[in-house]
Amino acid sequence: MKRTIWFGLLAFTALACLLNNTSSFTQAGDKAKDKKIVPAKGAATPYVHTVIFYVKKDAPKGTLKGMIDDAPTLLGKIPTVKGLRIGPPAAKHTPKVAVTDYDLGLLVLFENYEGLKTYLEHPLHLEYVNRYEKHLDKVLVYDFAQGK
Repeated sequence: MKRTIWFGLLAFTALACLLNNTSSFTQAGDKAKDKKIVPAKGAATPYVHTVIFYVKKDAPKGTLKGMIDDAPTLLGKIPTVKGLRIGPPAAKHTPKVAVTDYDLGLLVLFENYEGLKTYLEHPLHLEYVNRYEKHLDKVLVYDFAQGK
């Protein structure tokens, strides 16, 4: 179990580093014409908030789609969010070590811990949590800061 969590964390660390070094990225399901969430030019986003969602088997149809669709419209509008990605496990993943038993992964970038704290207390985040927490079996959260 510890090995699985360790490798999952490594995979998300690699993804966060990749995202932190890109000039822009889109939400899951966005088309090129849709709004992009772009880190501010030259802004560091060294604080990463990763959430792994396990949805209840009896959750209403459309729960996952709703979570994906609502992330940019609710969570993405919180001022301290510098980047946001959400989606199901990748169809192609790291052989032998990738954890794929979850339903949805969320990655949010911030400039610092204060940005995360503002996000966690923001009414839009609380609305998202209140809307979906009743449909969740388990939630794993990994927060980490970029190494210096």
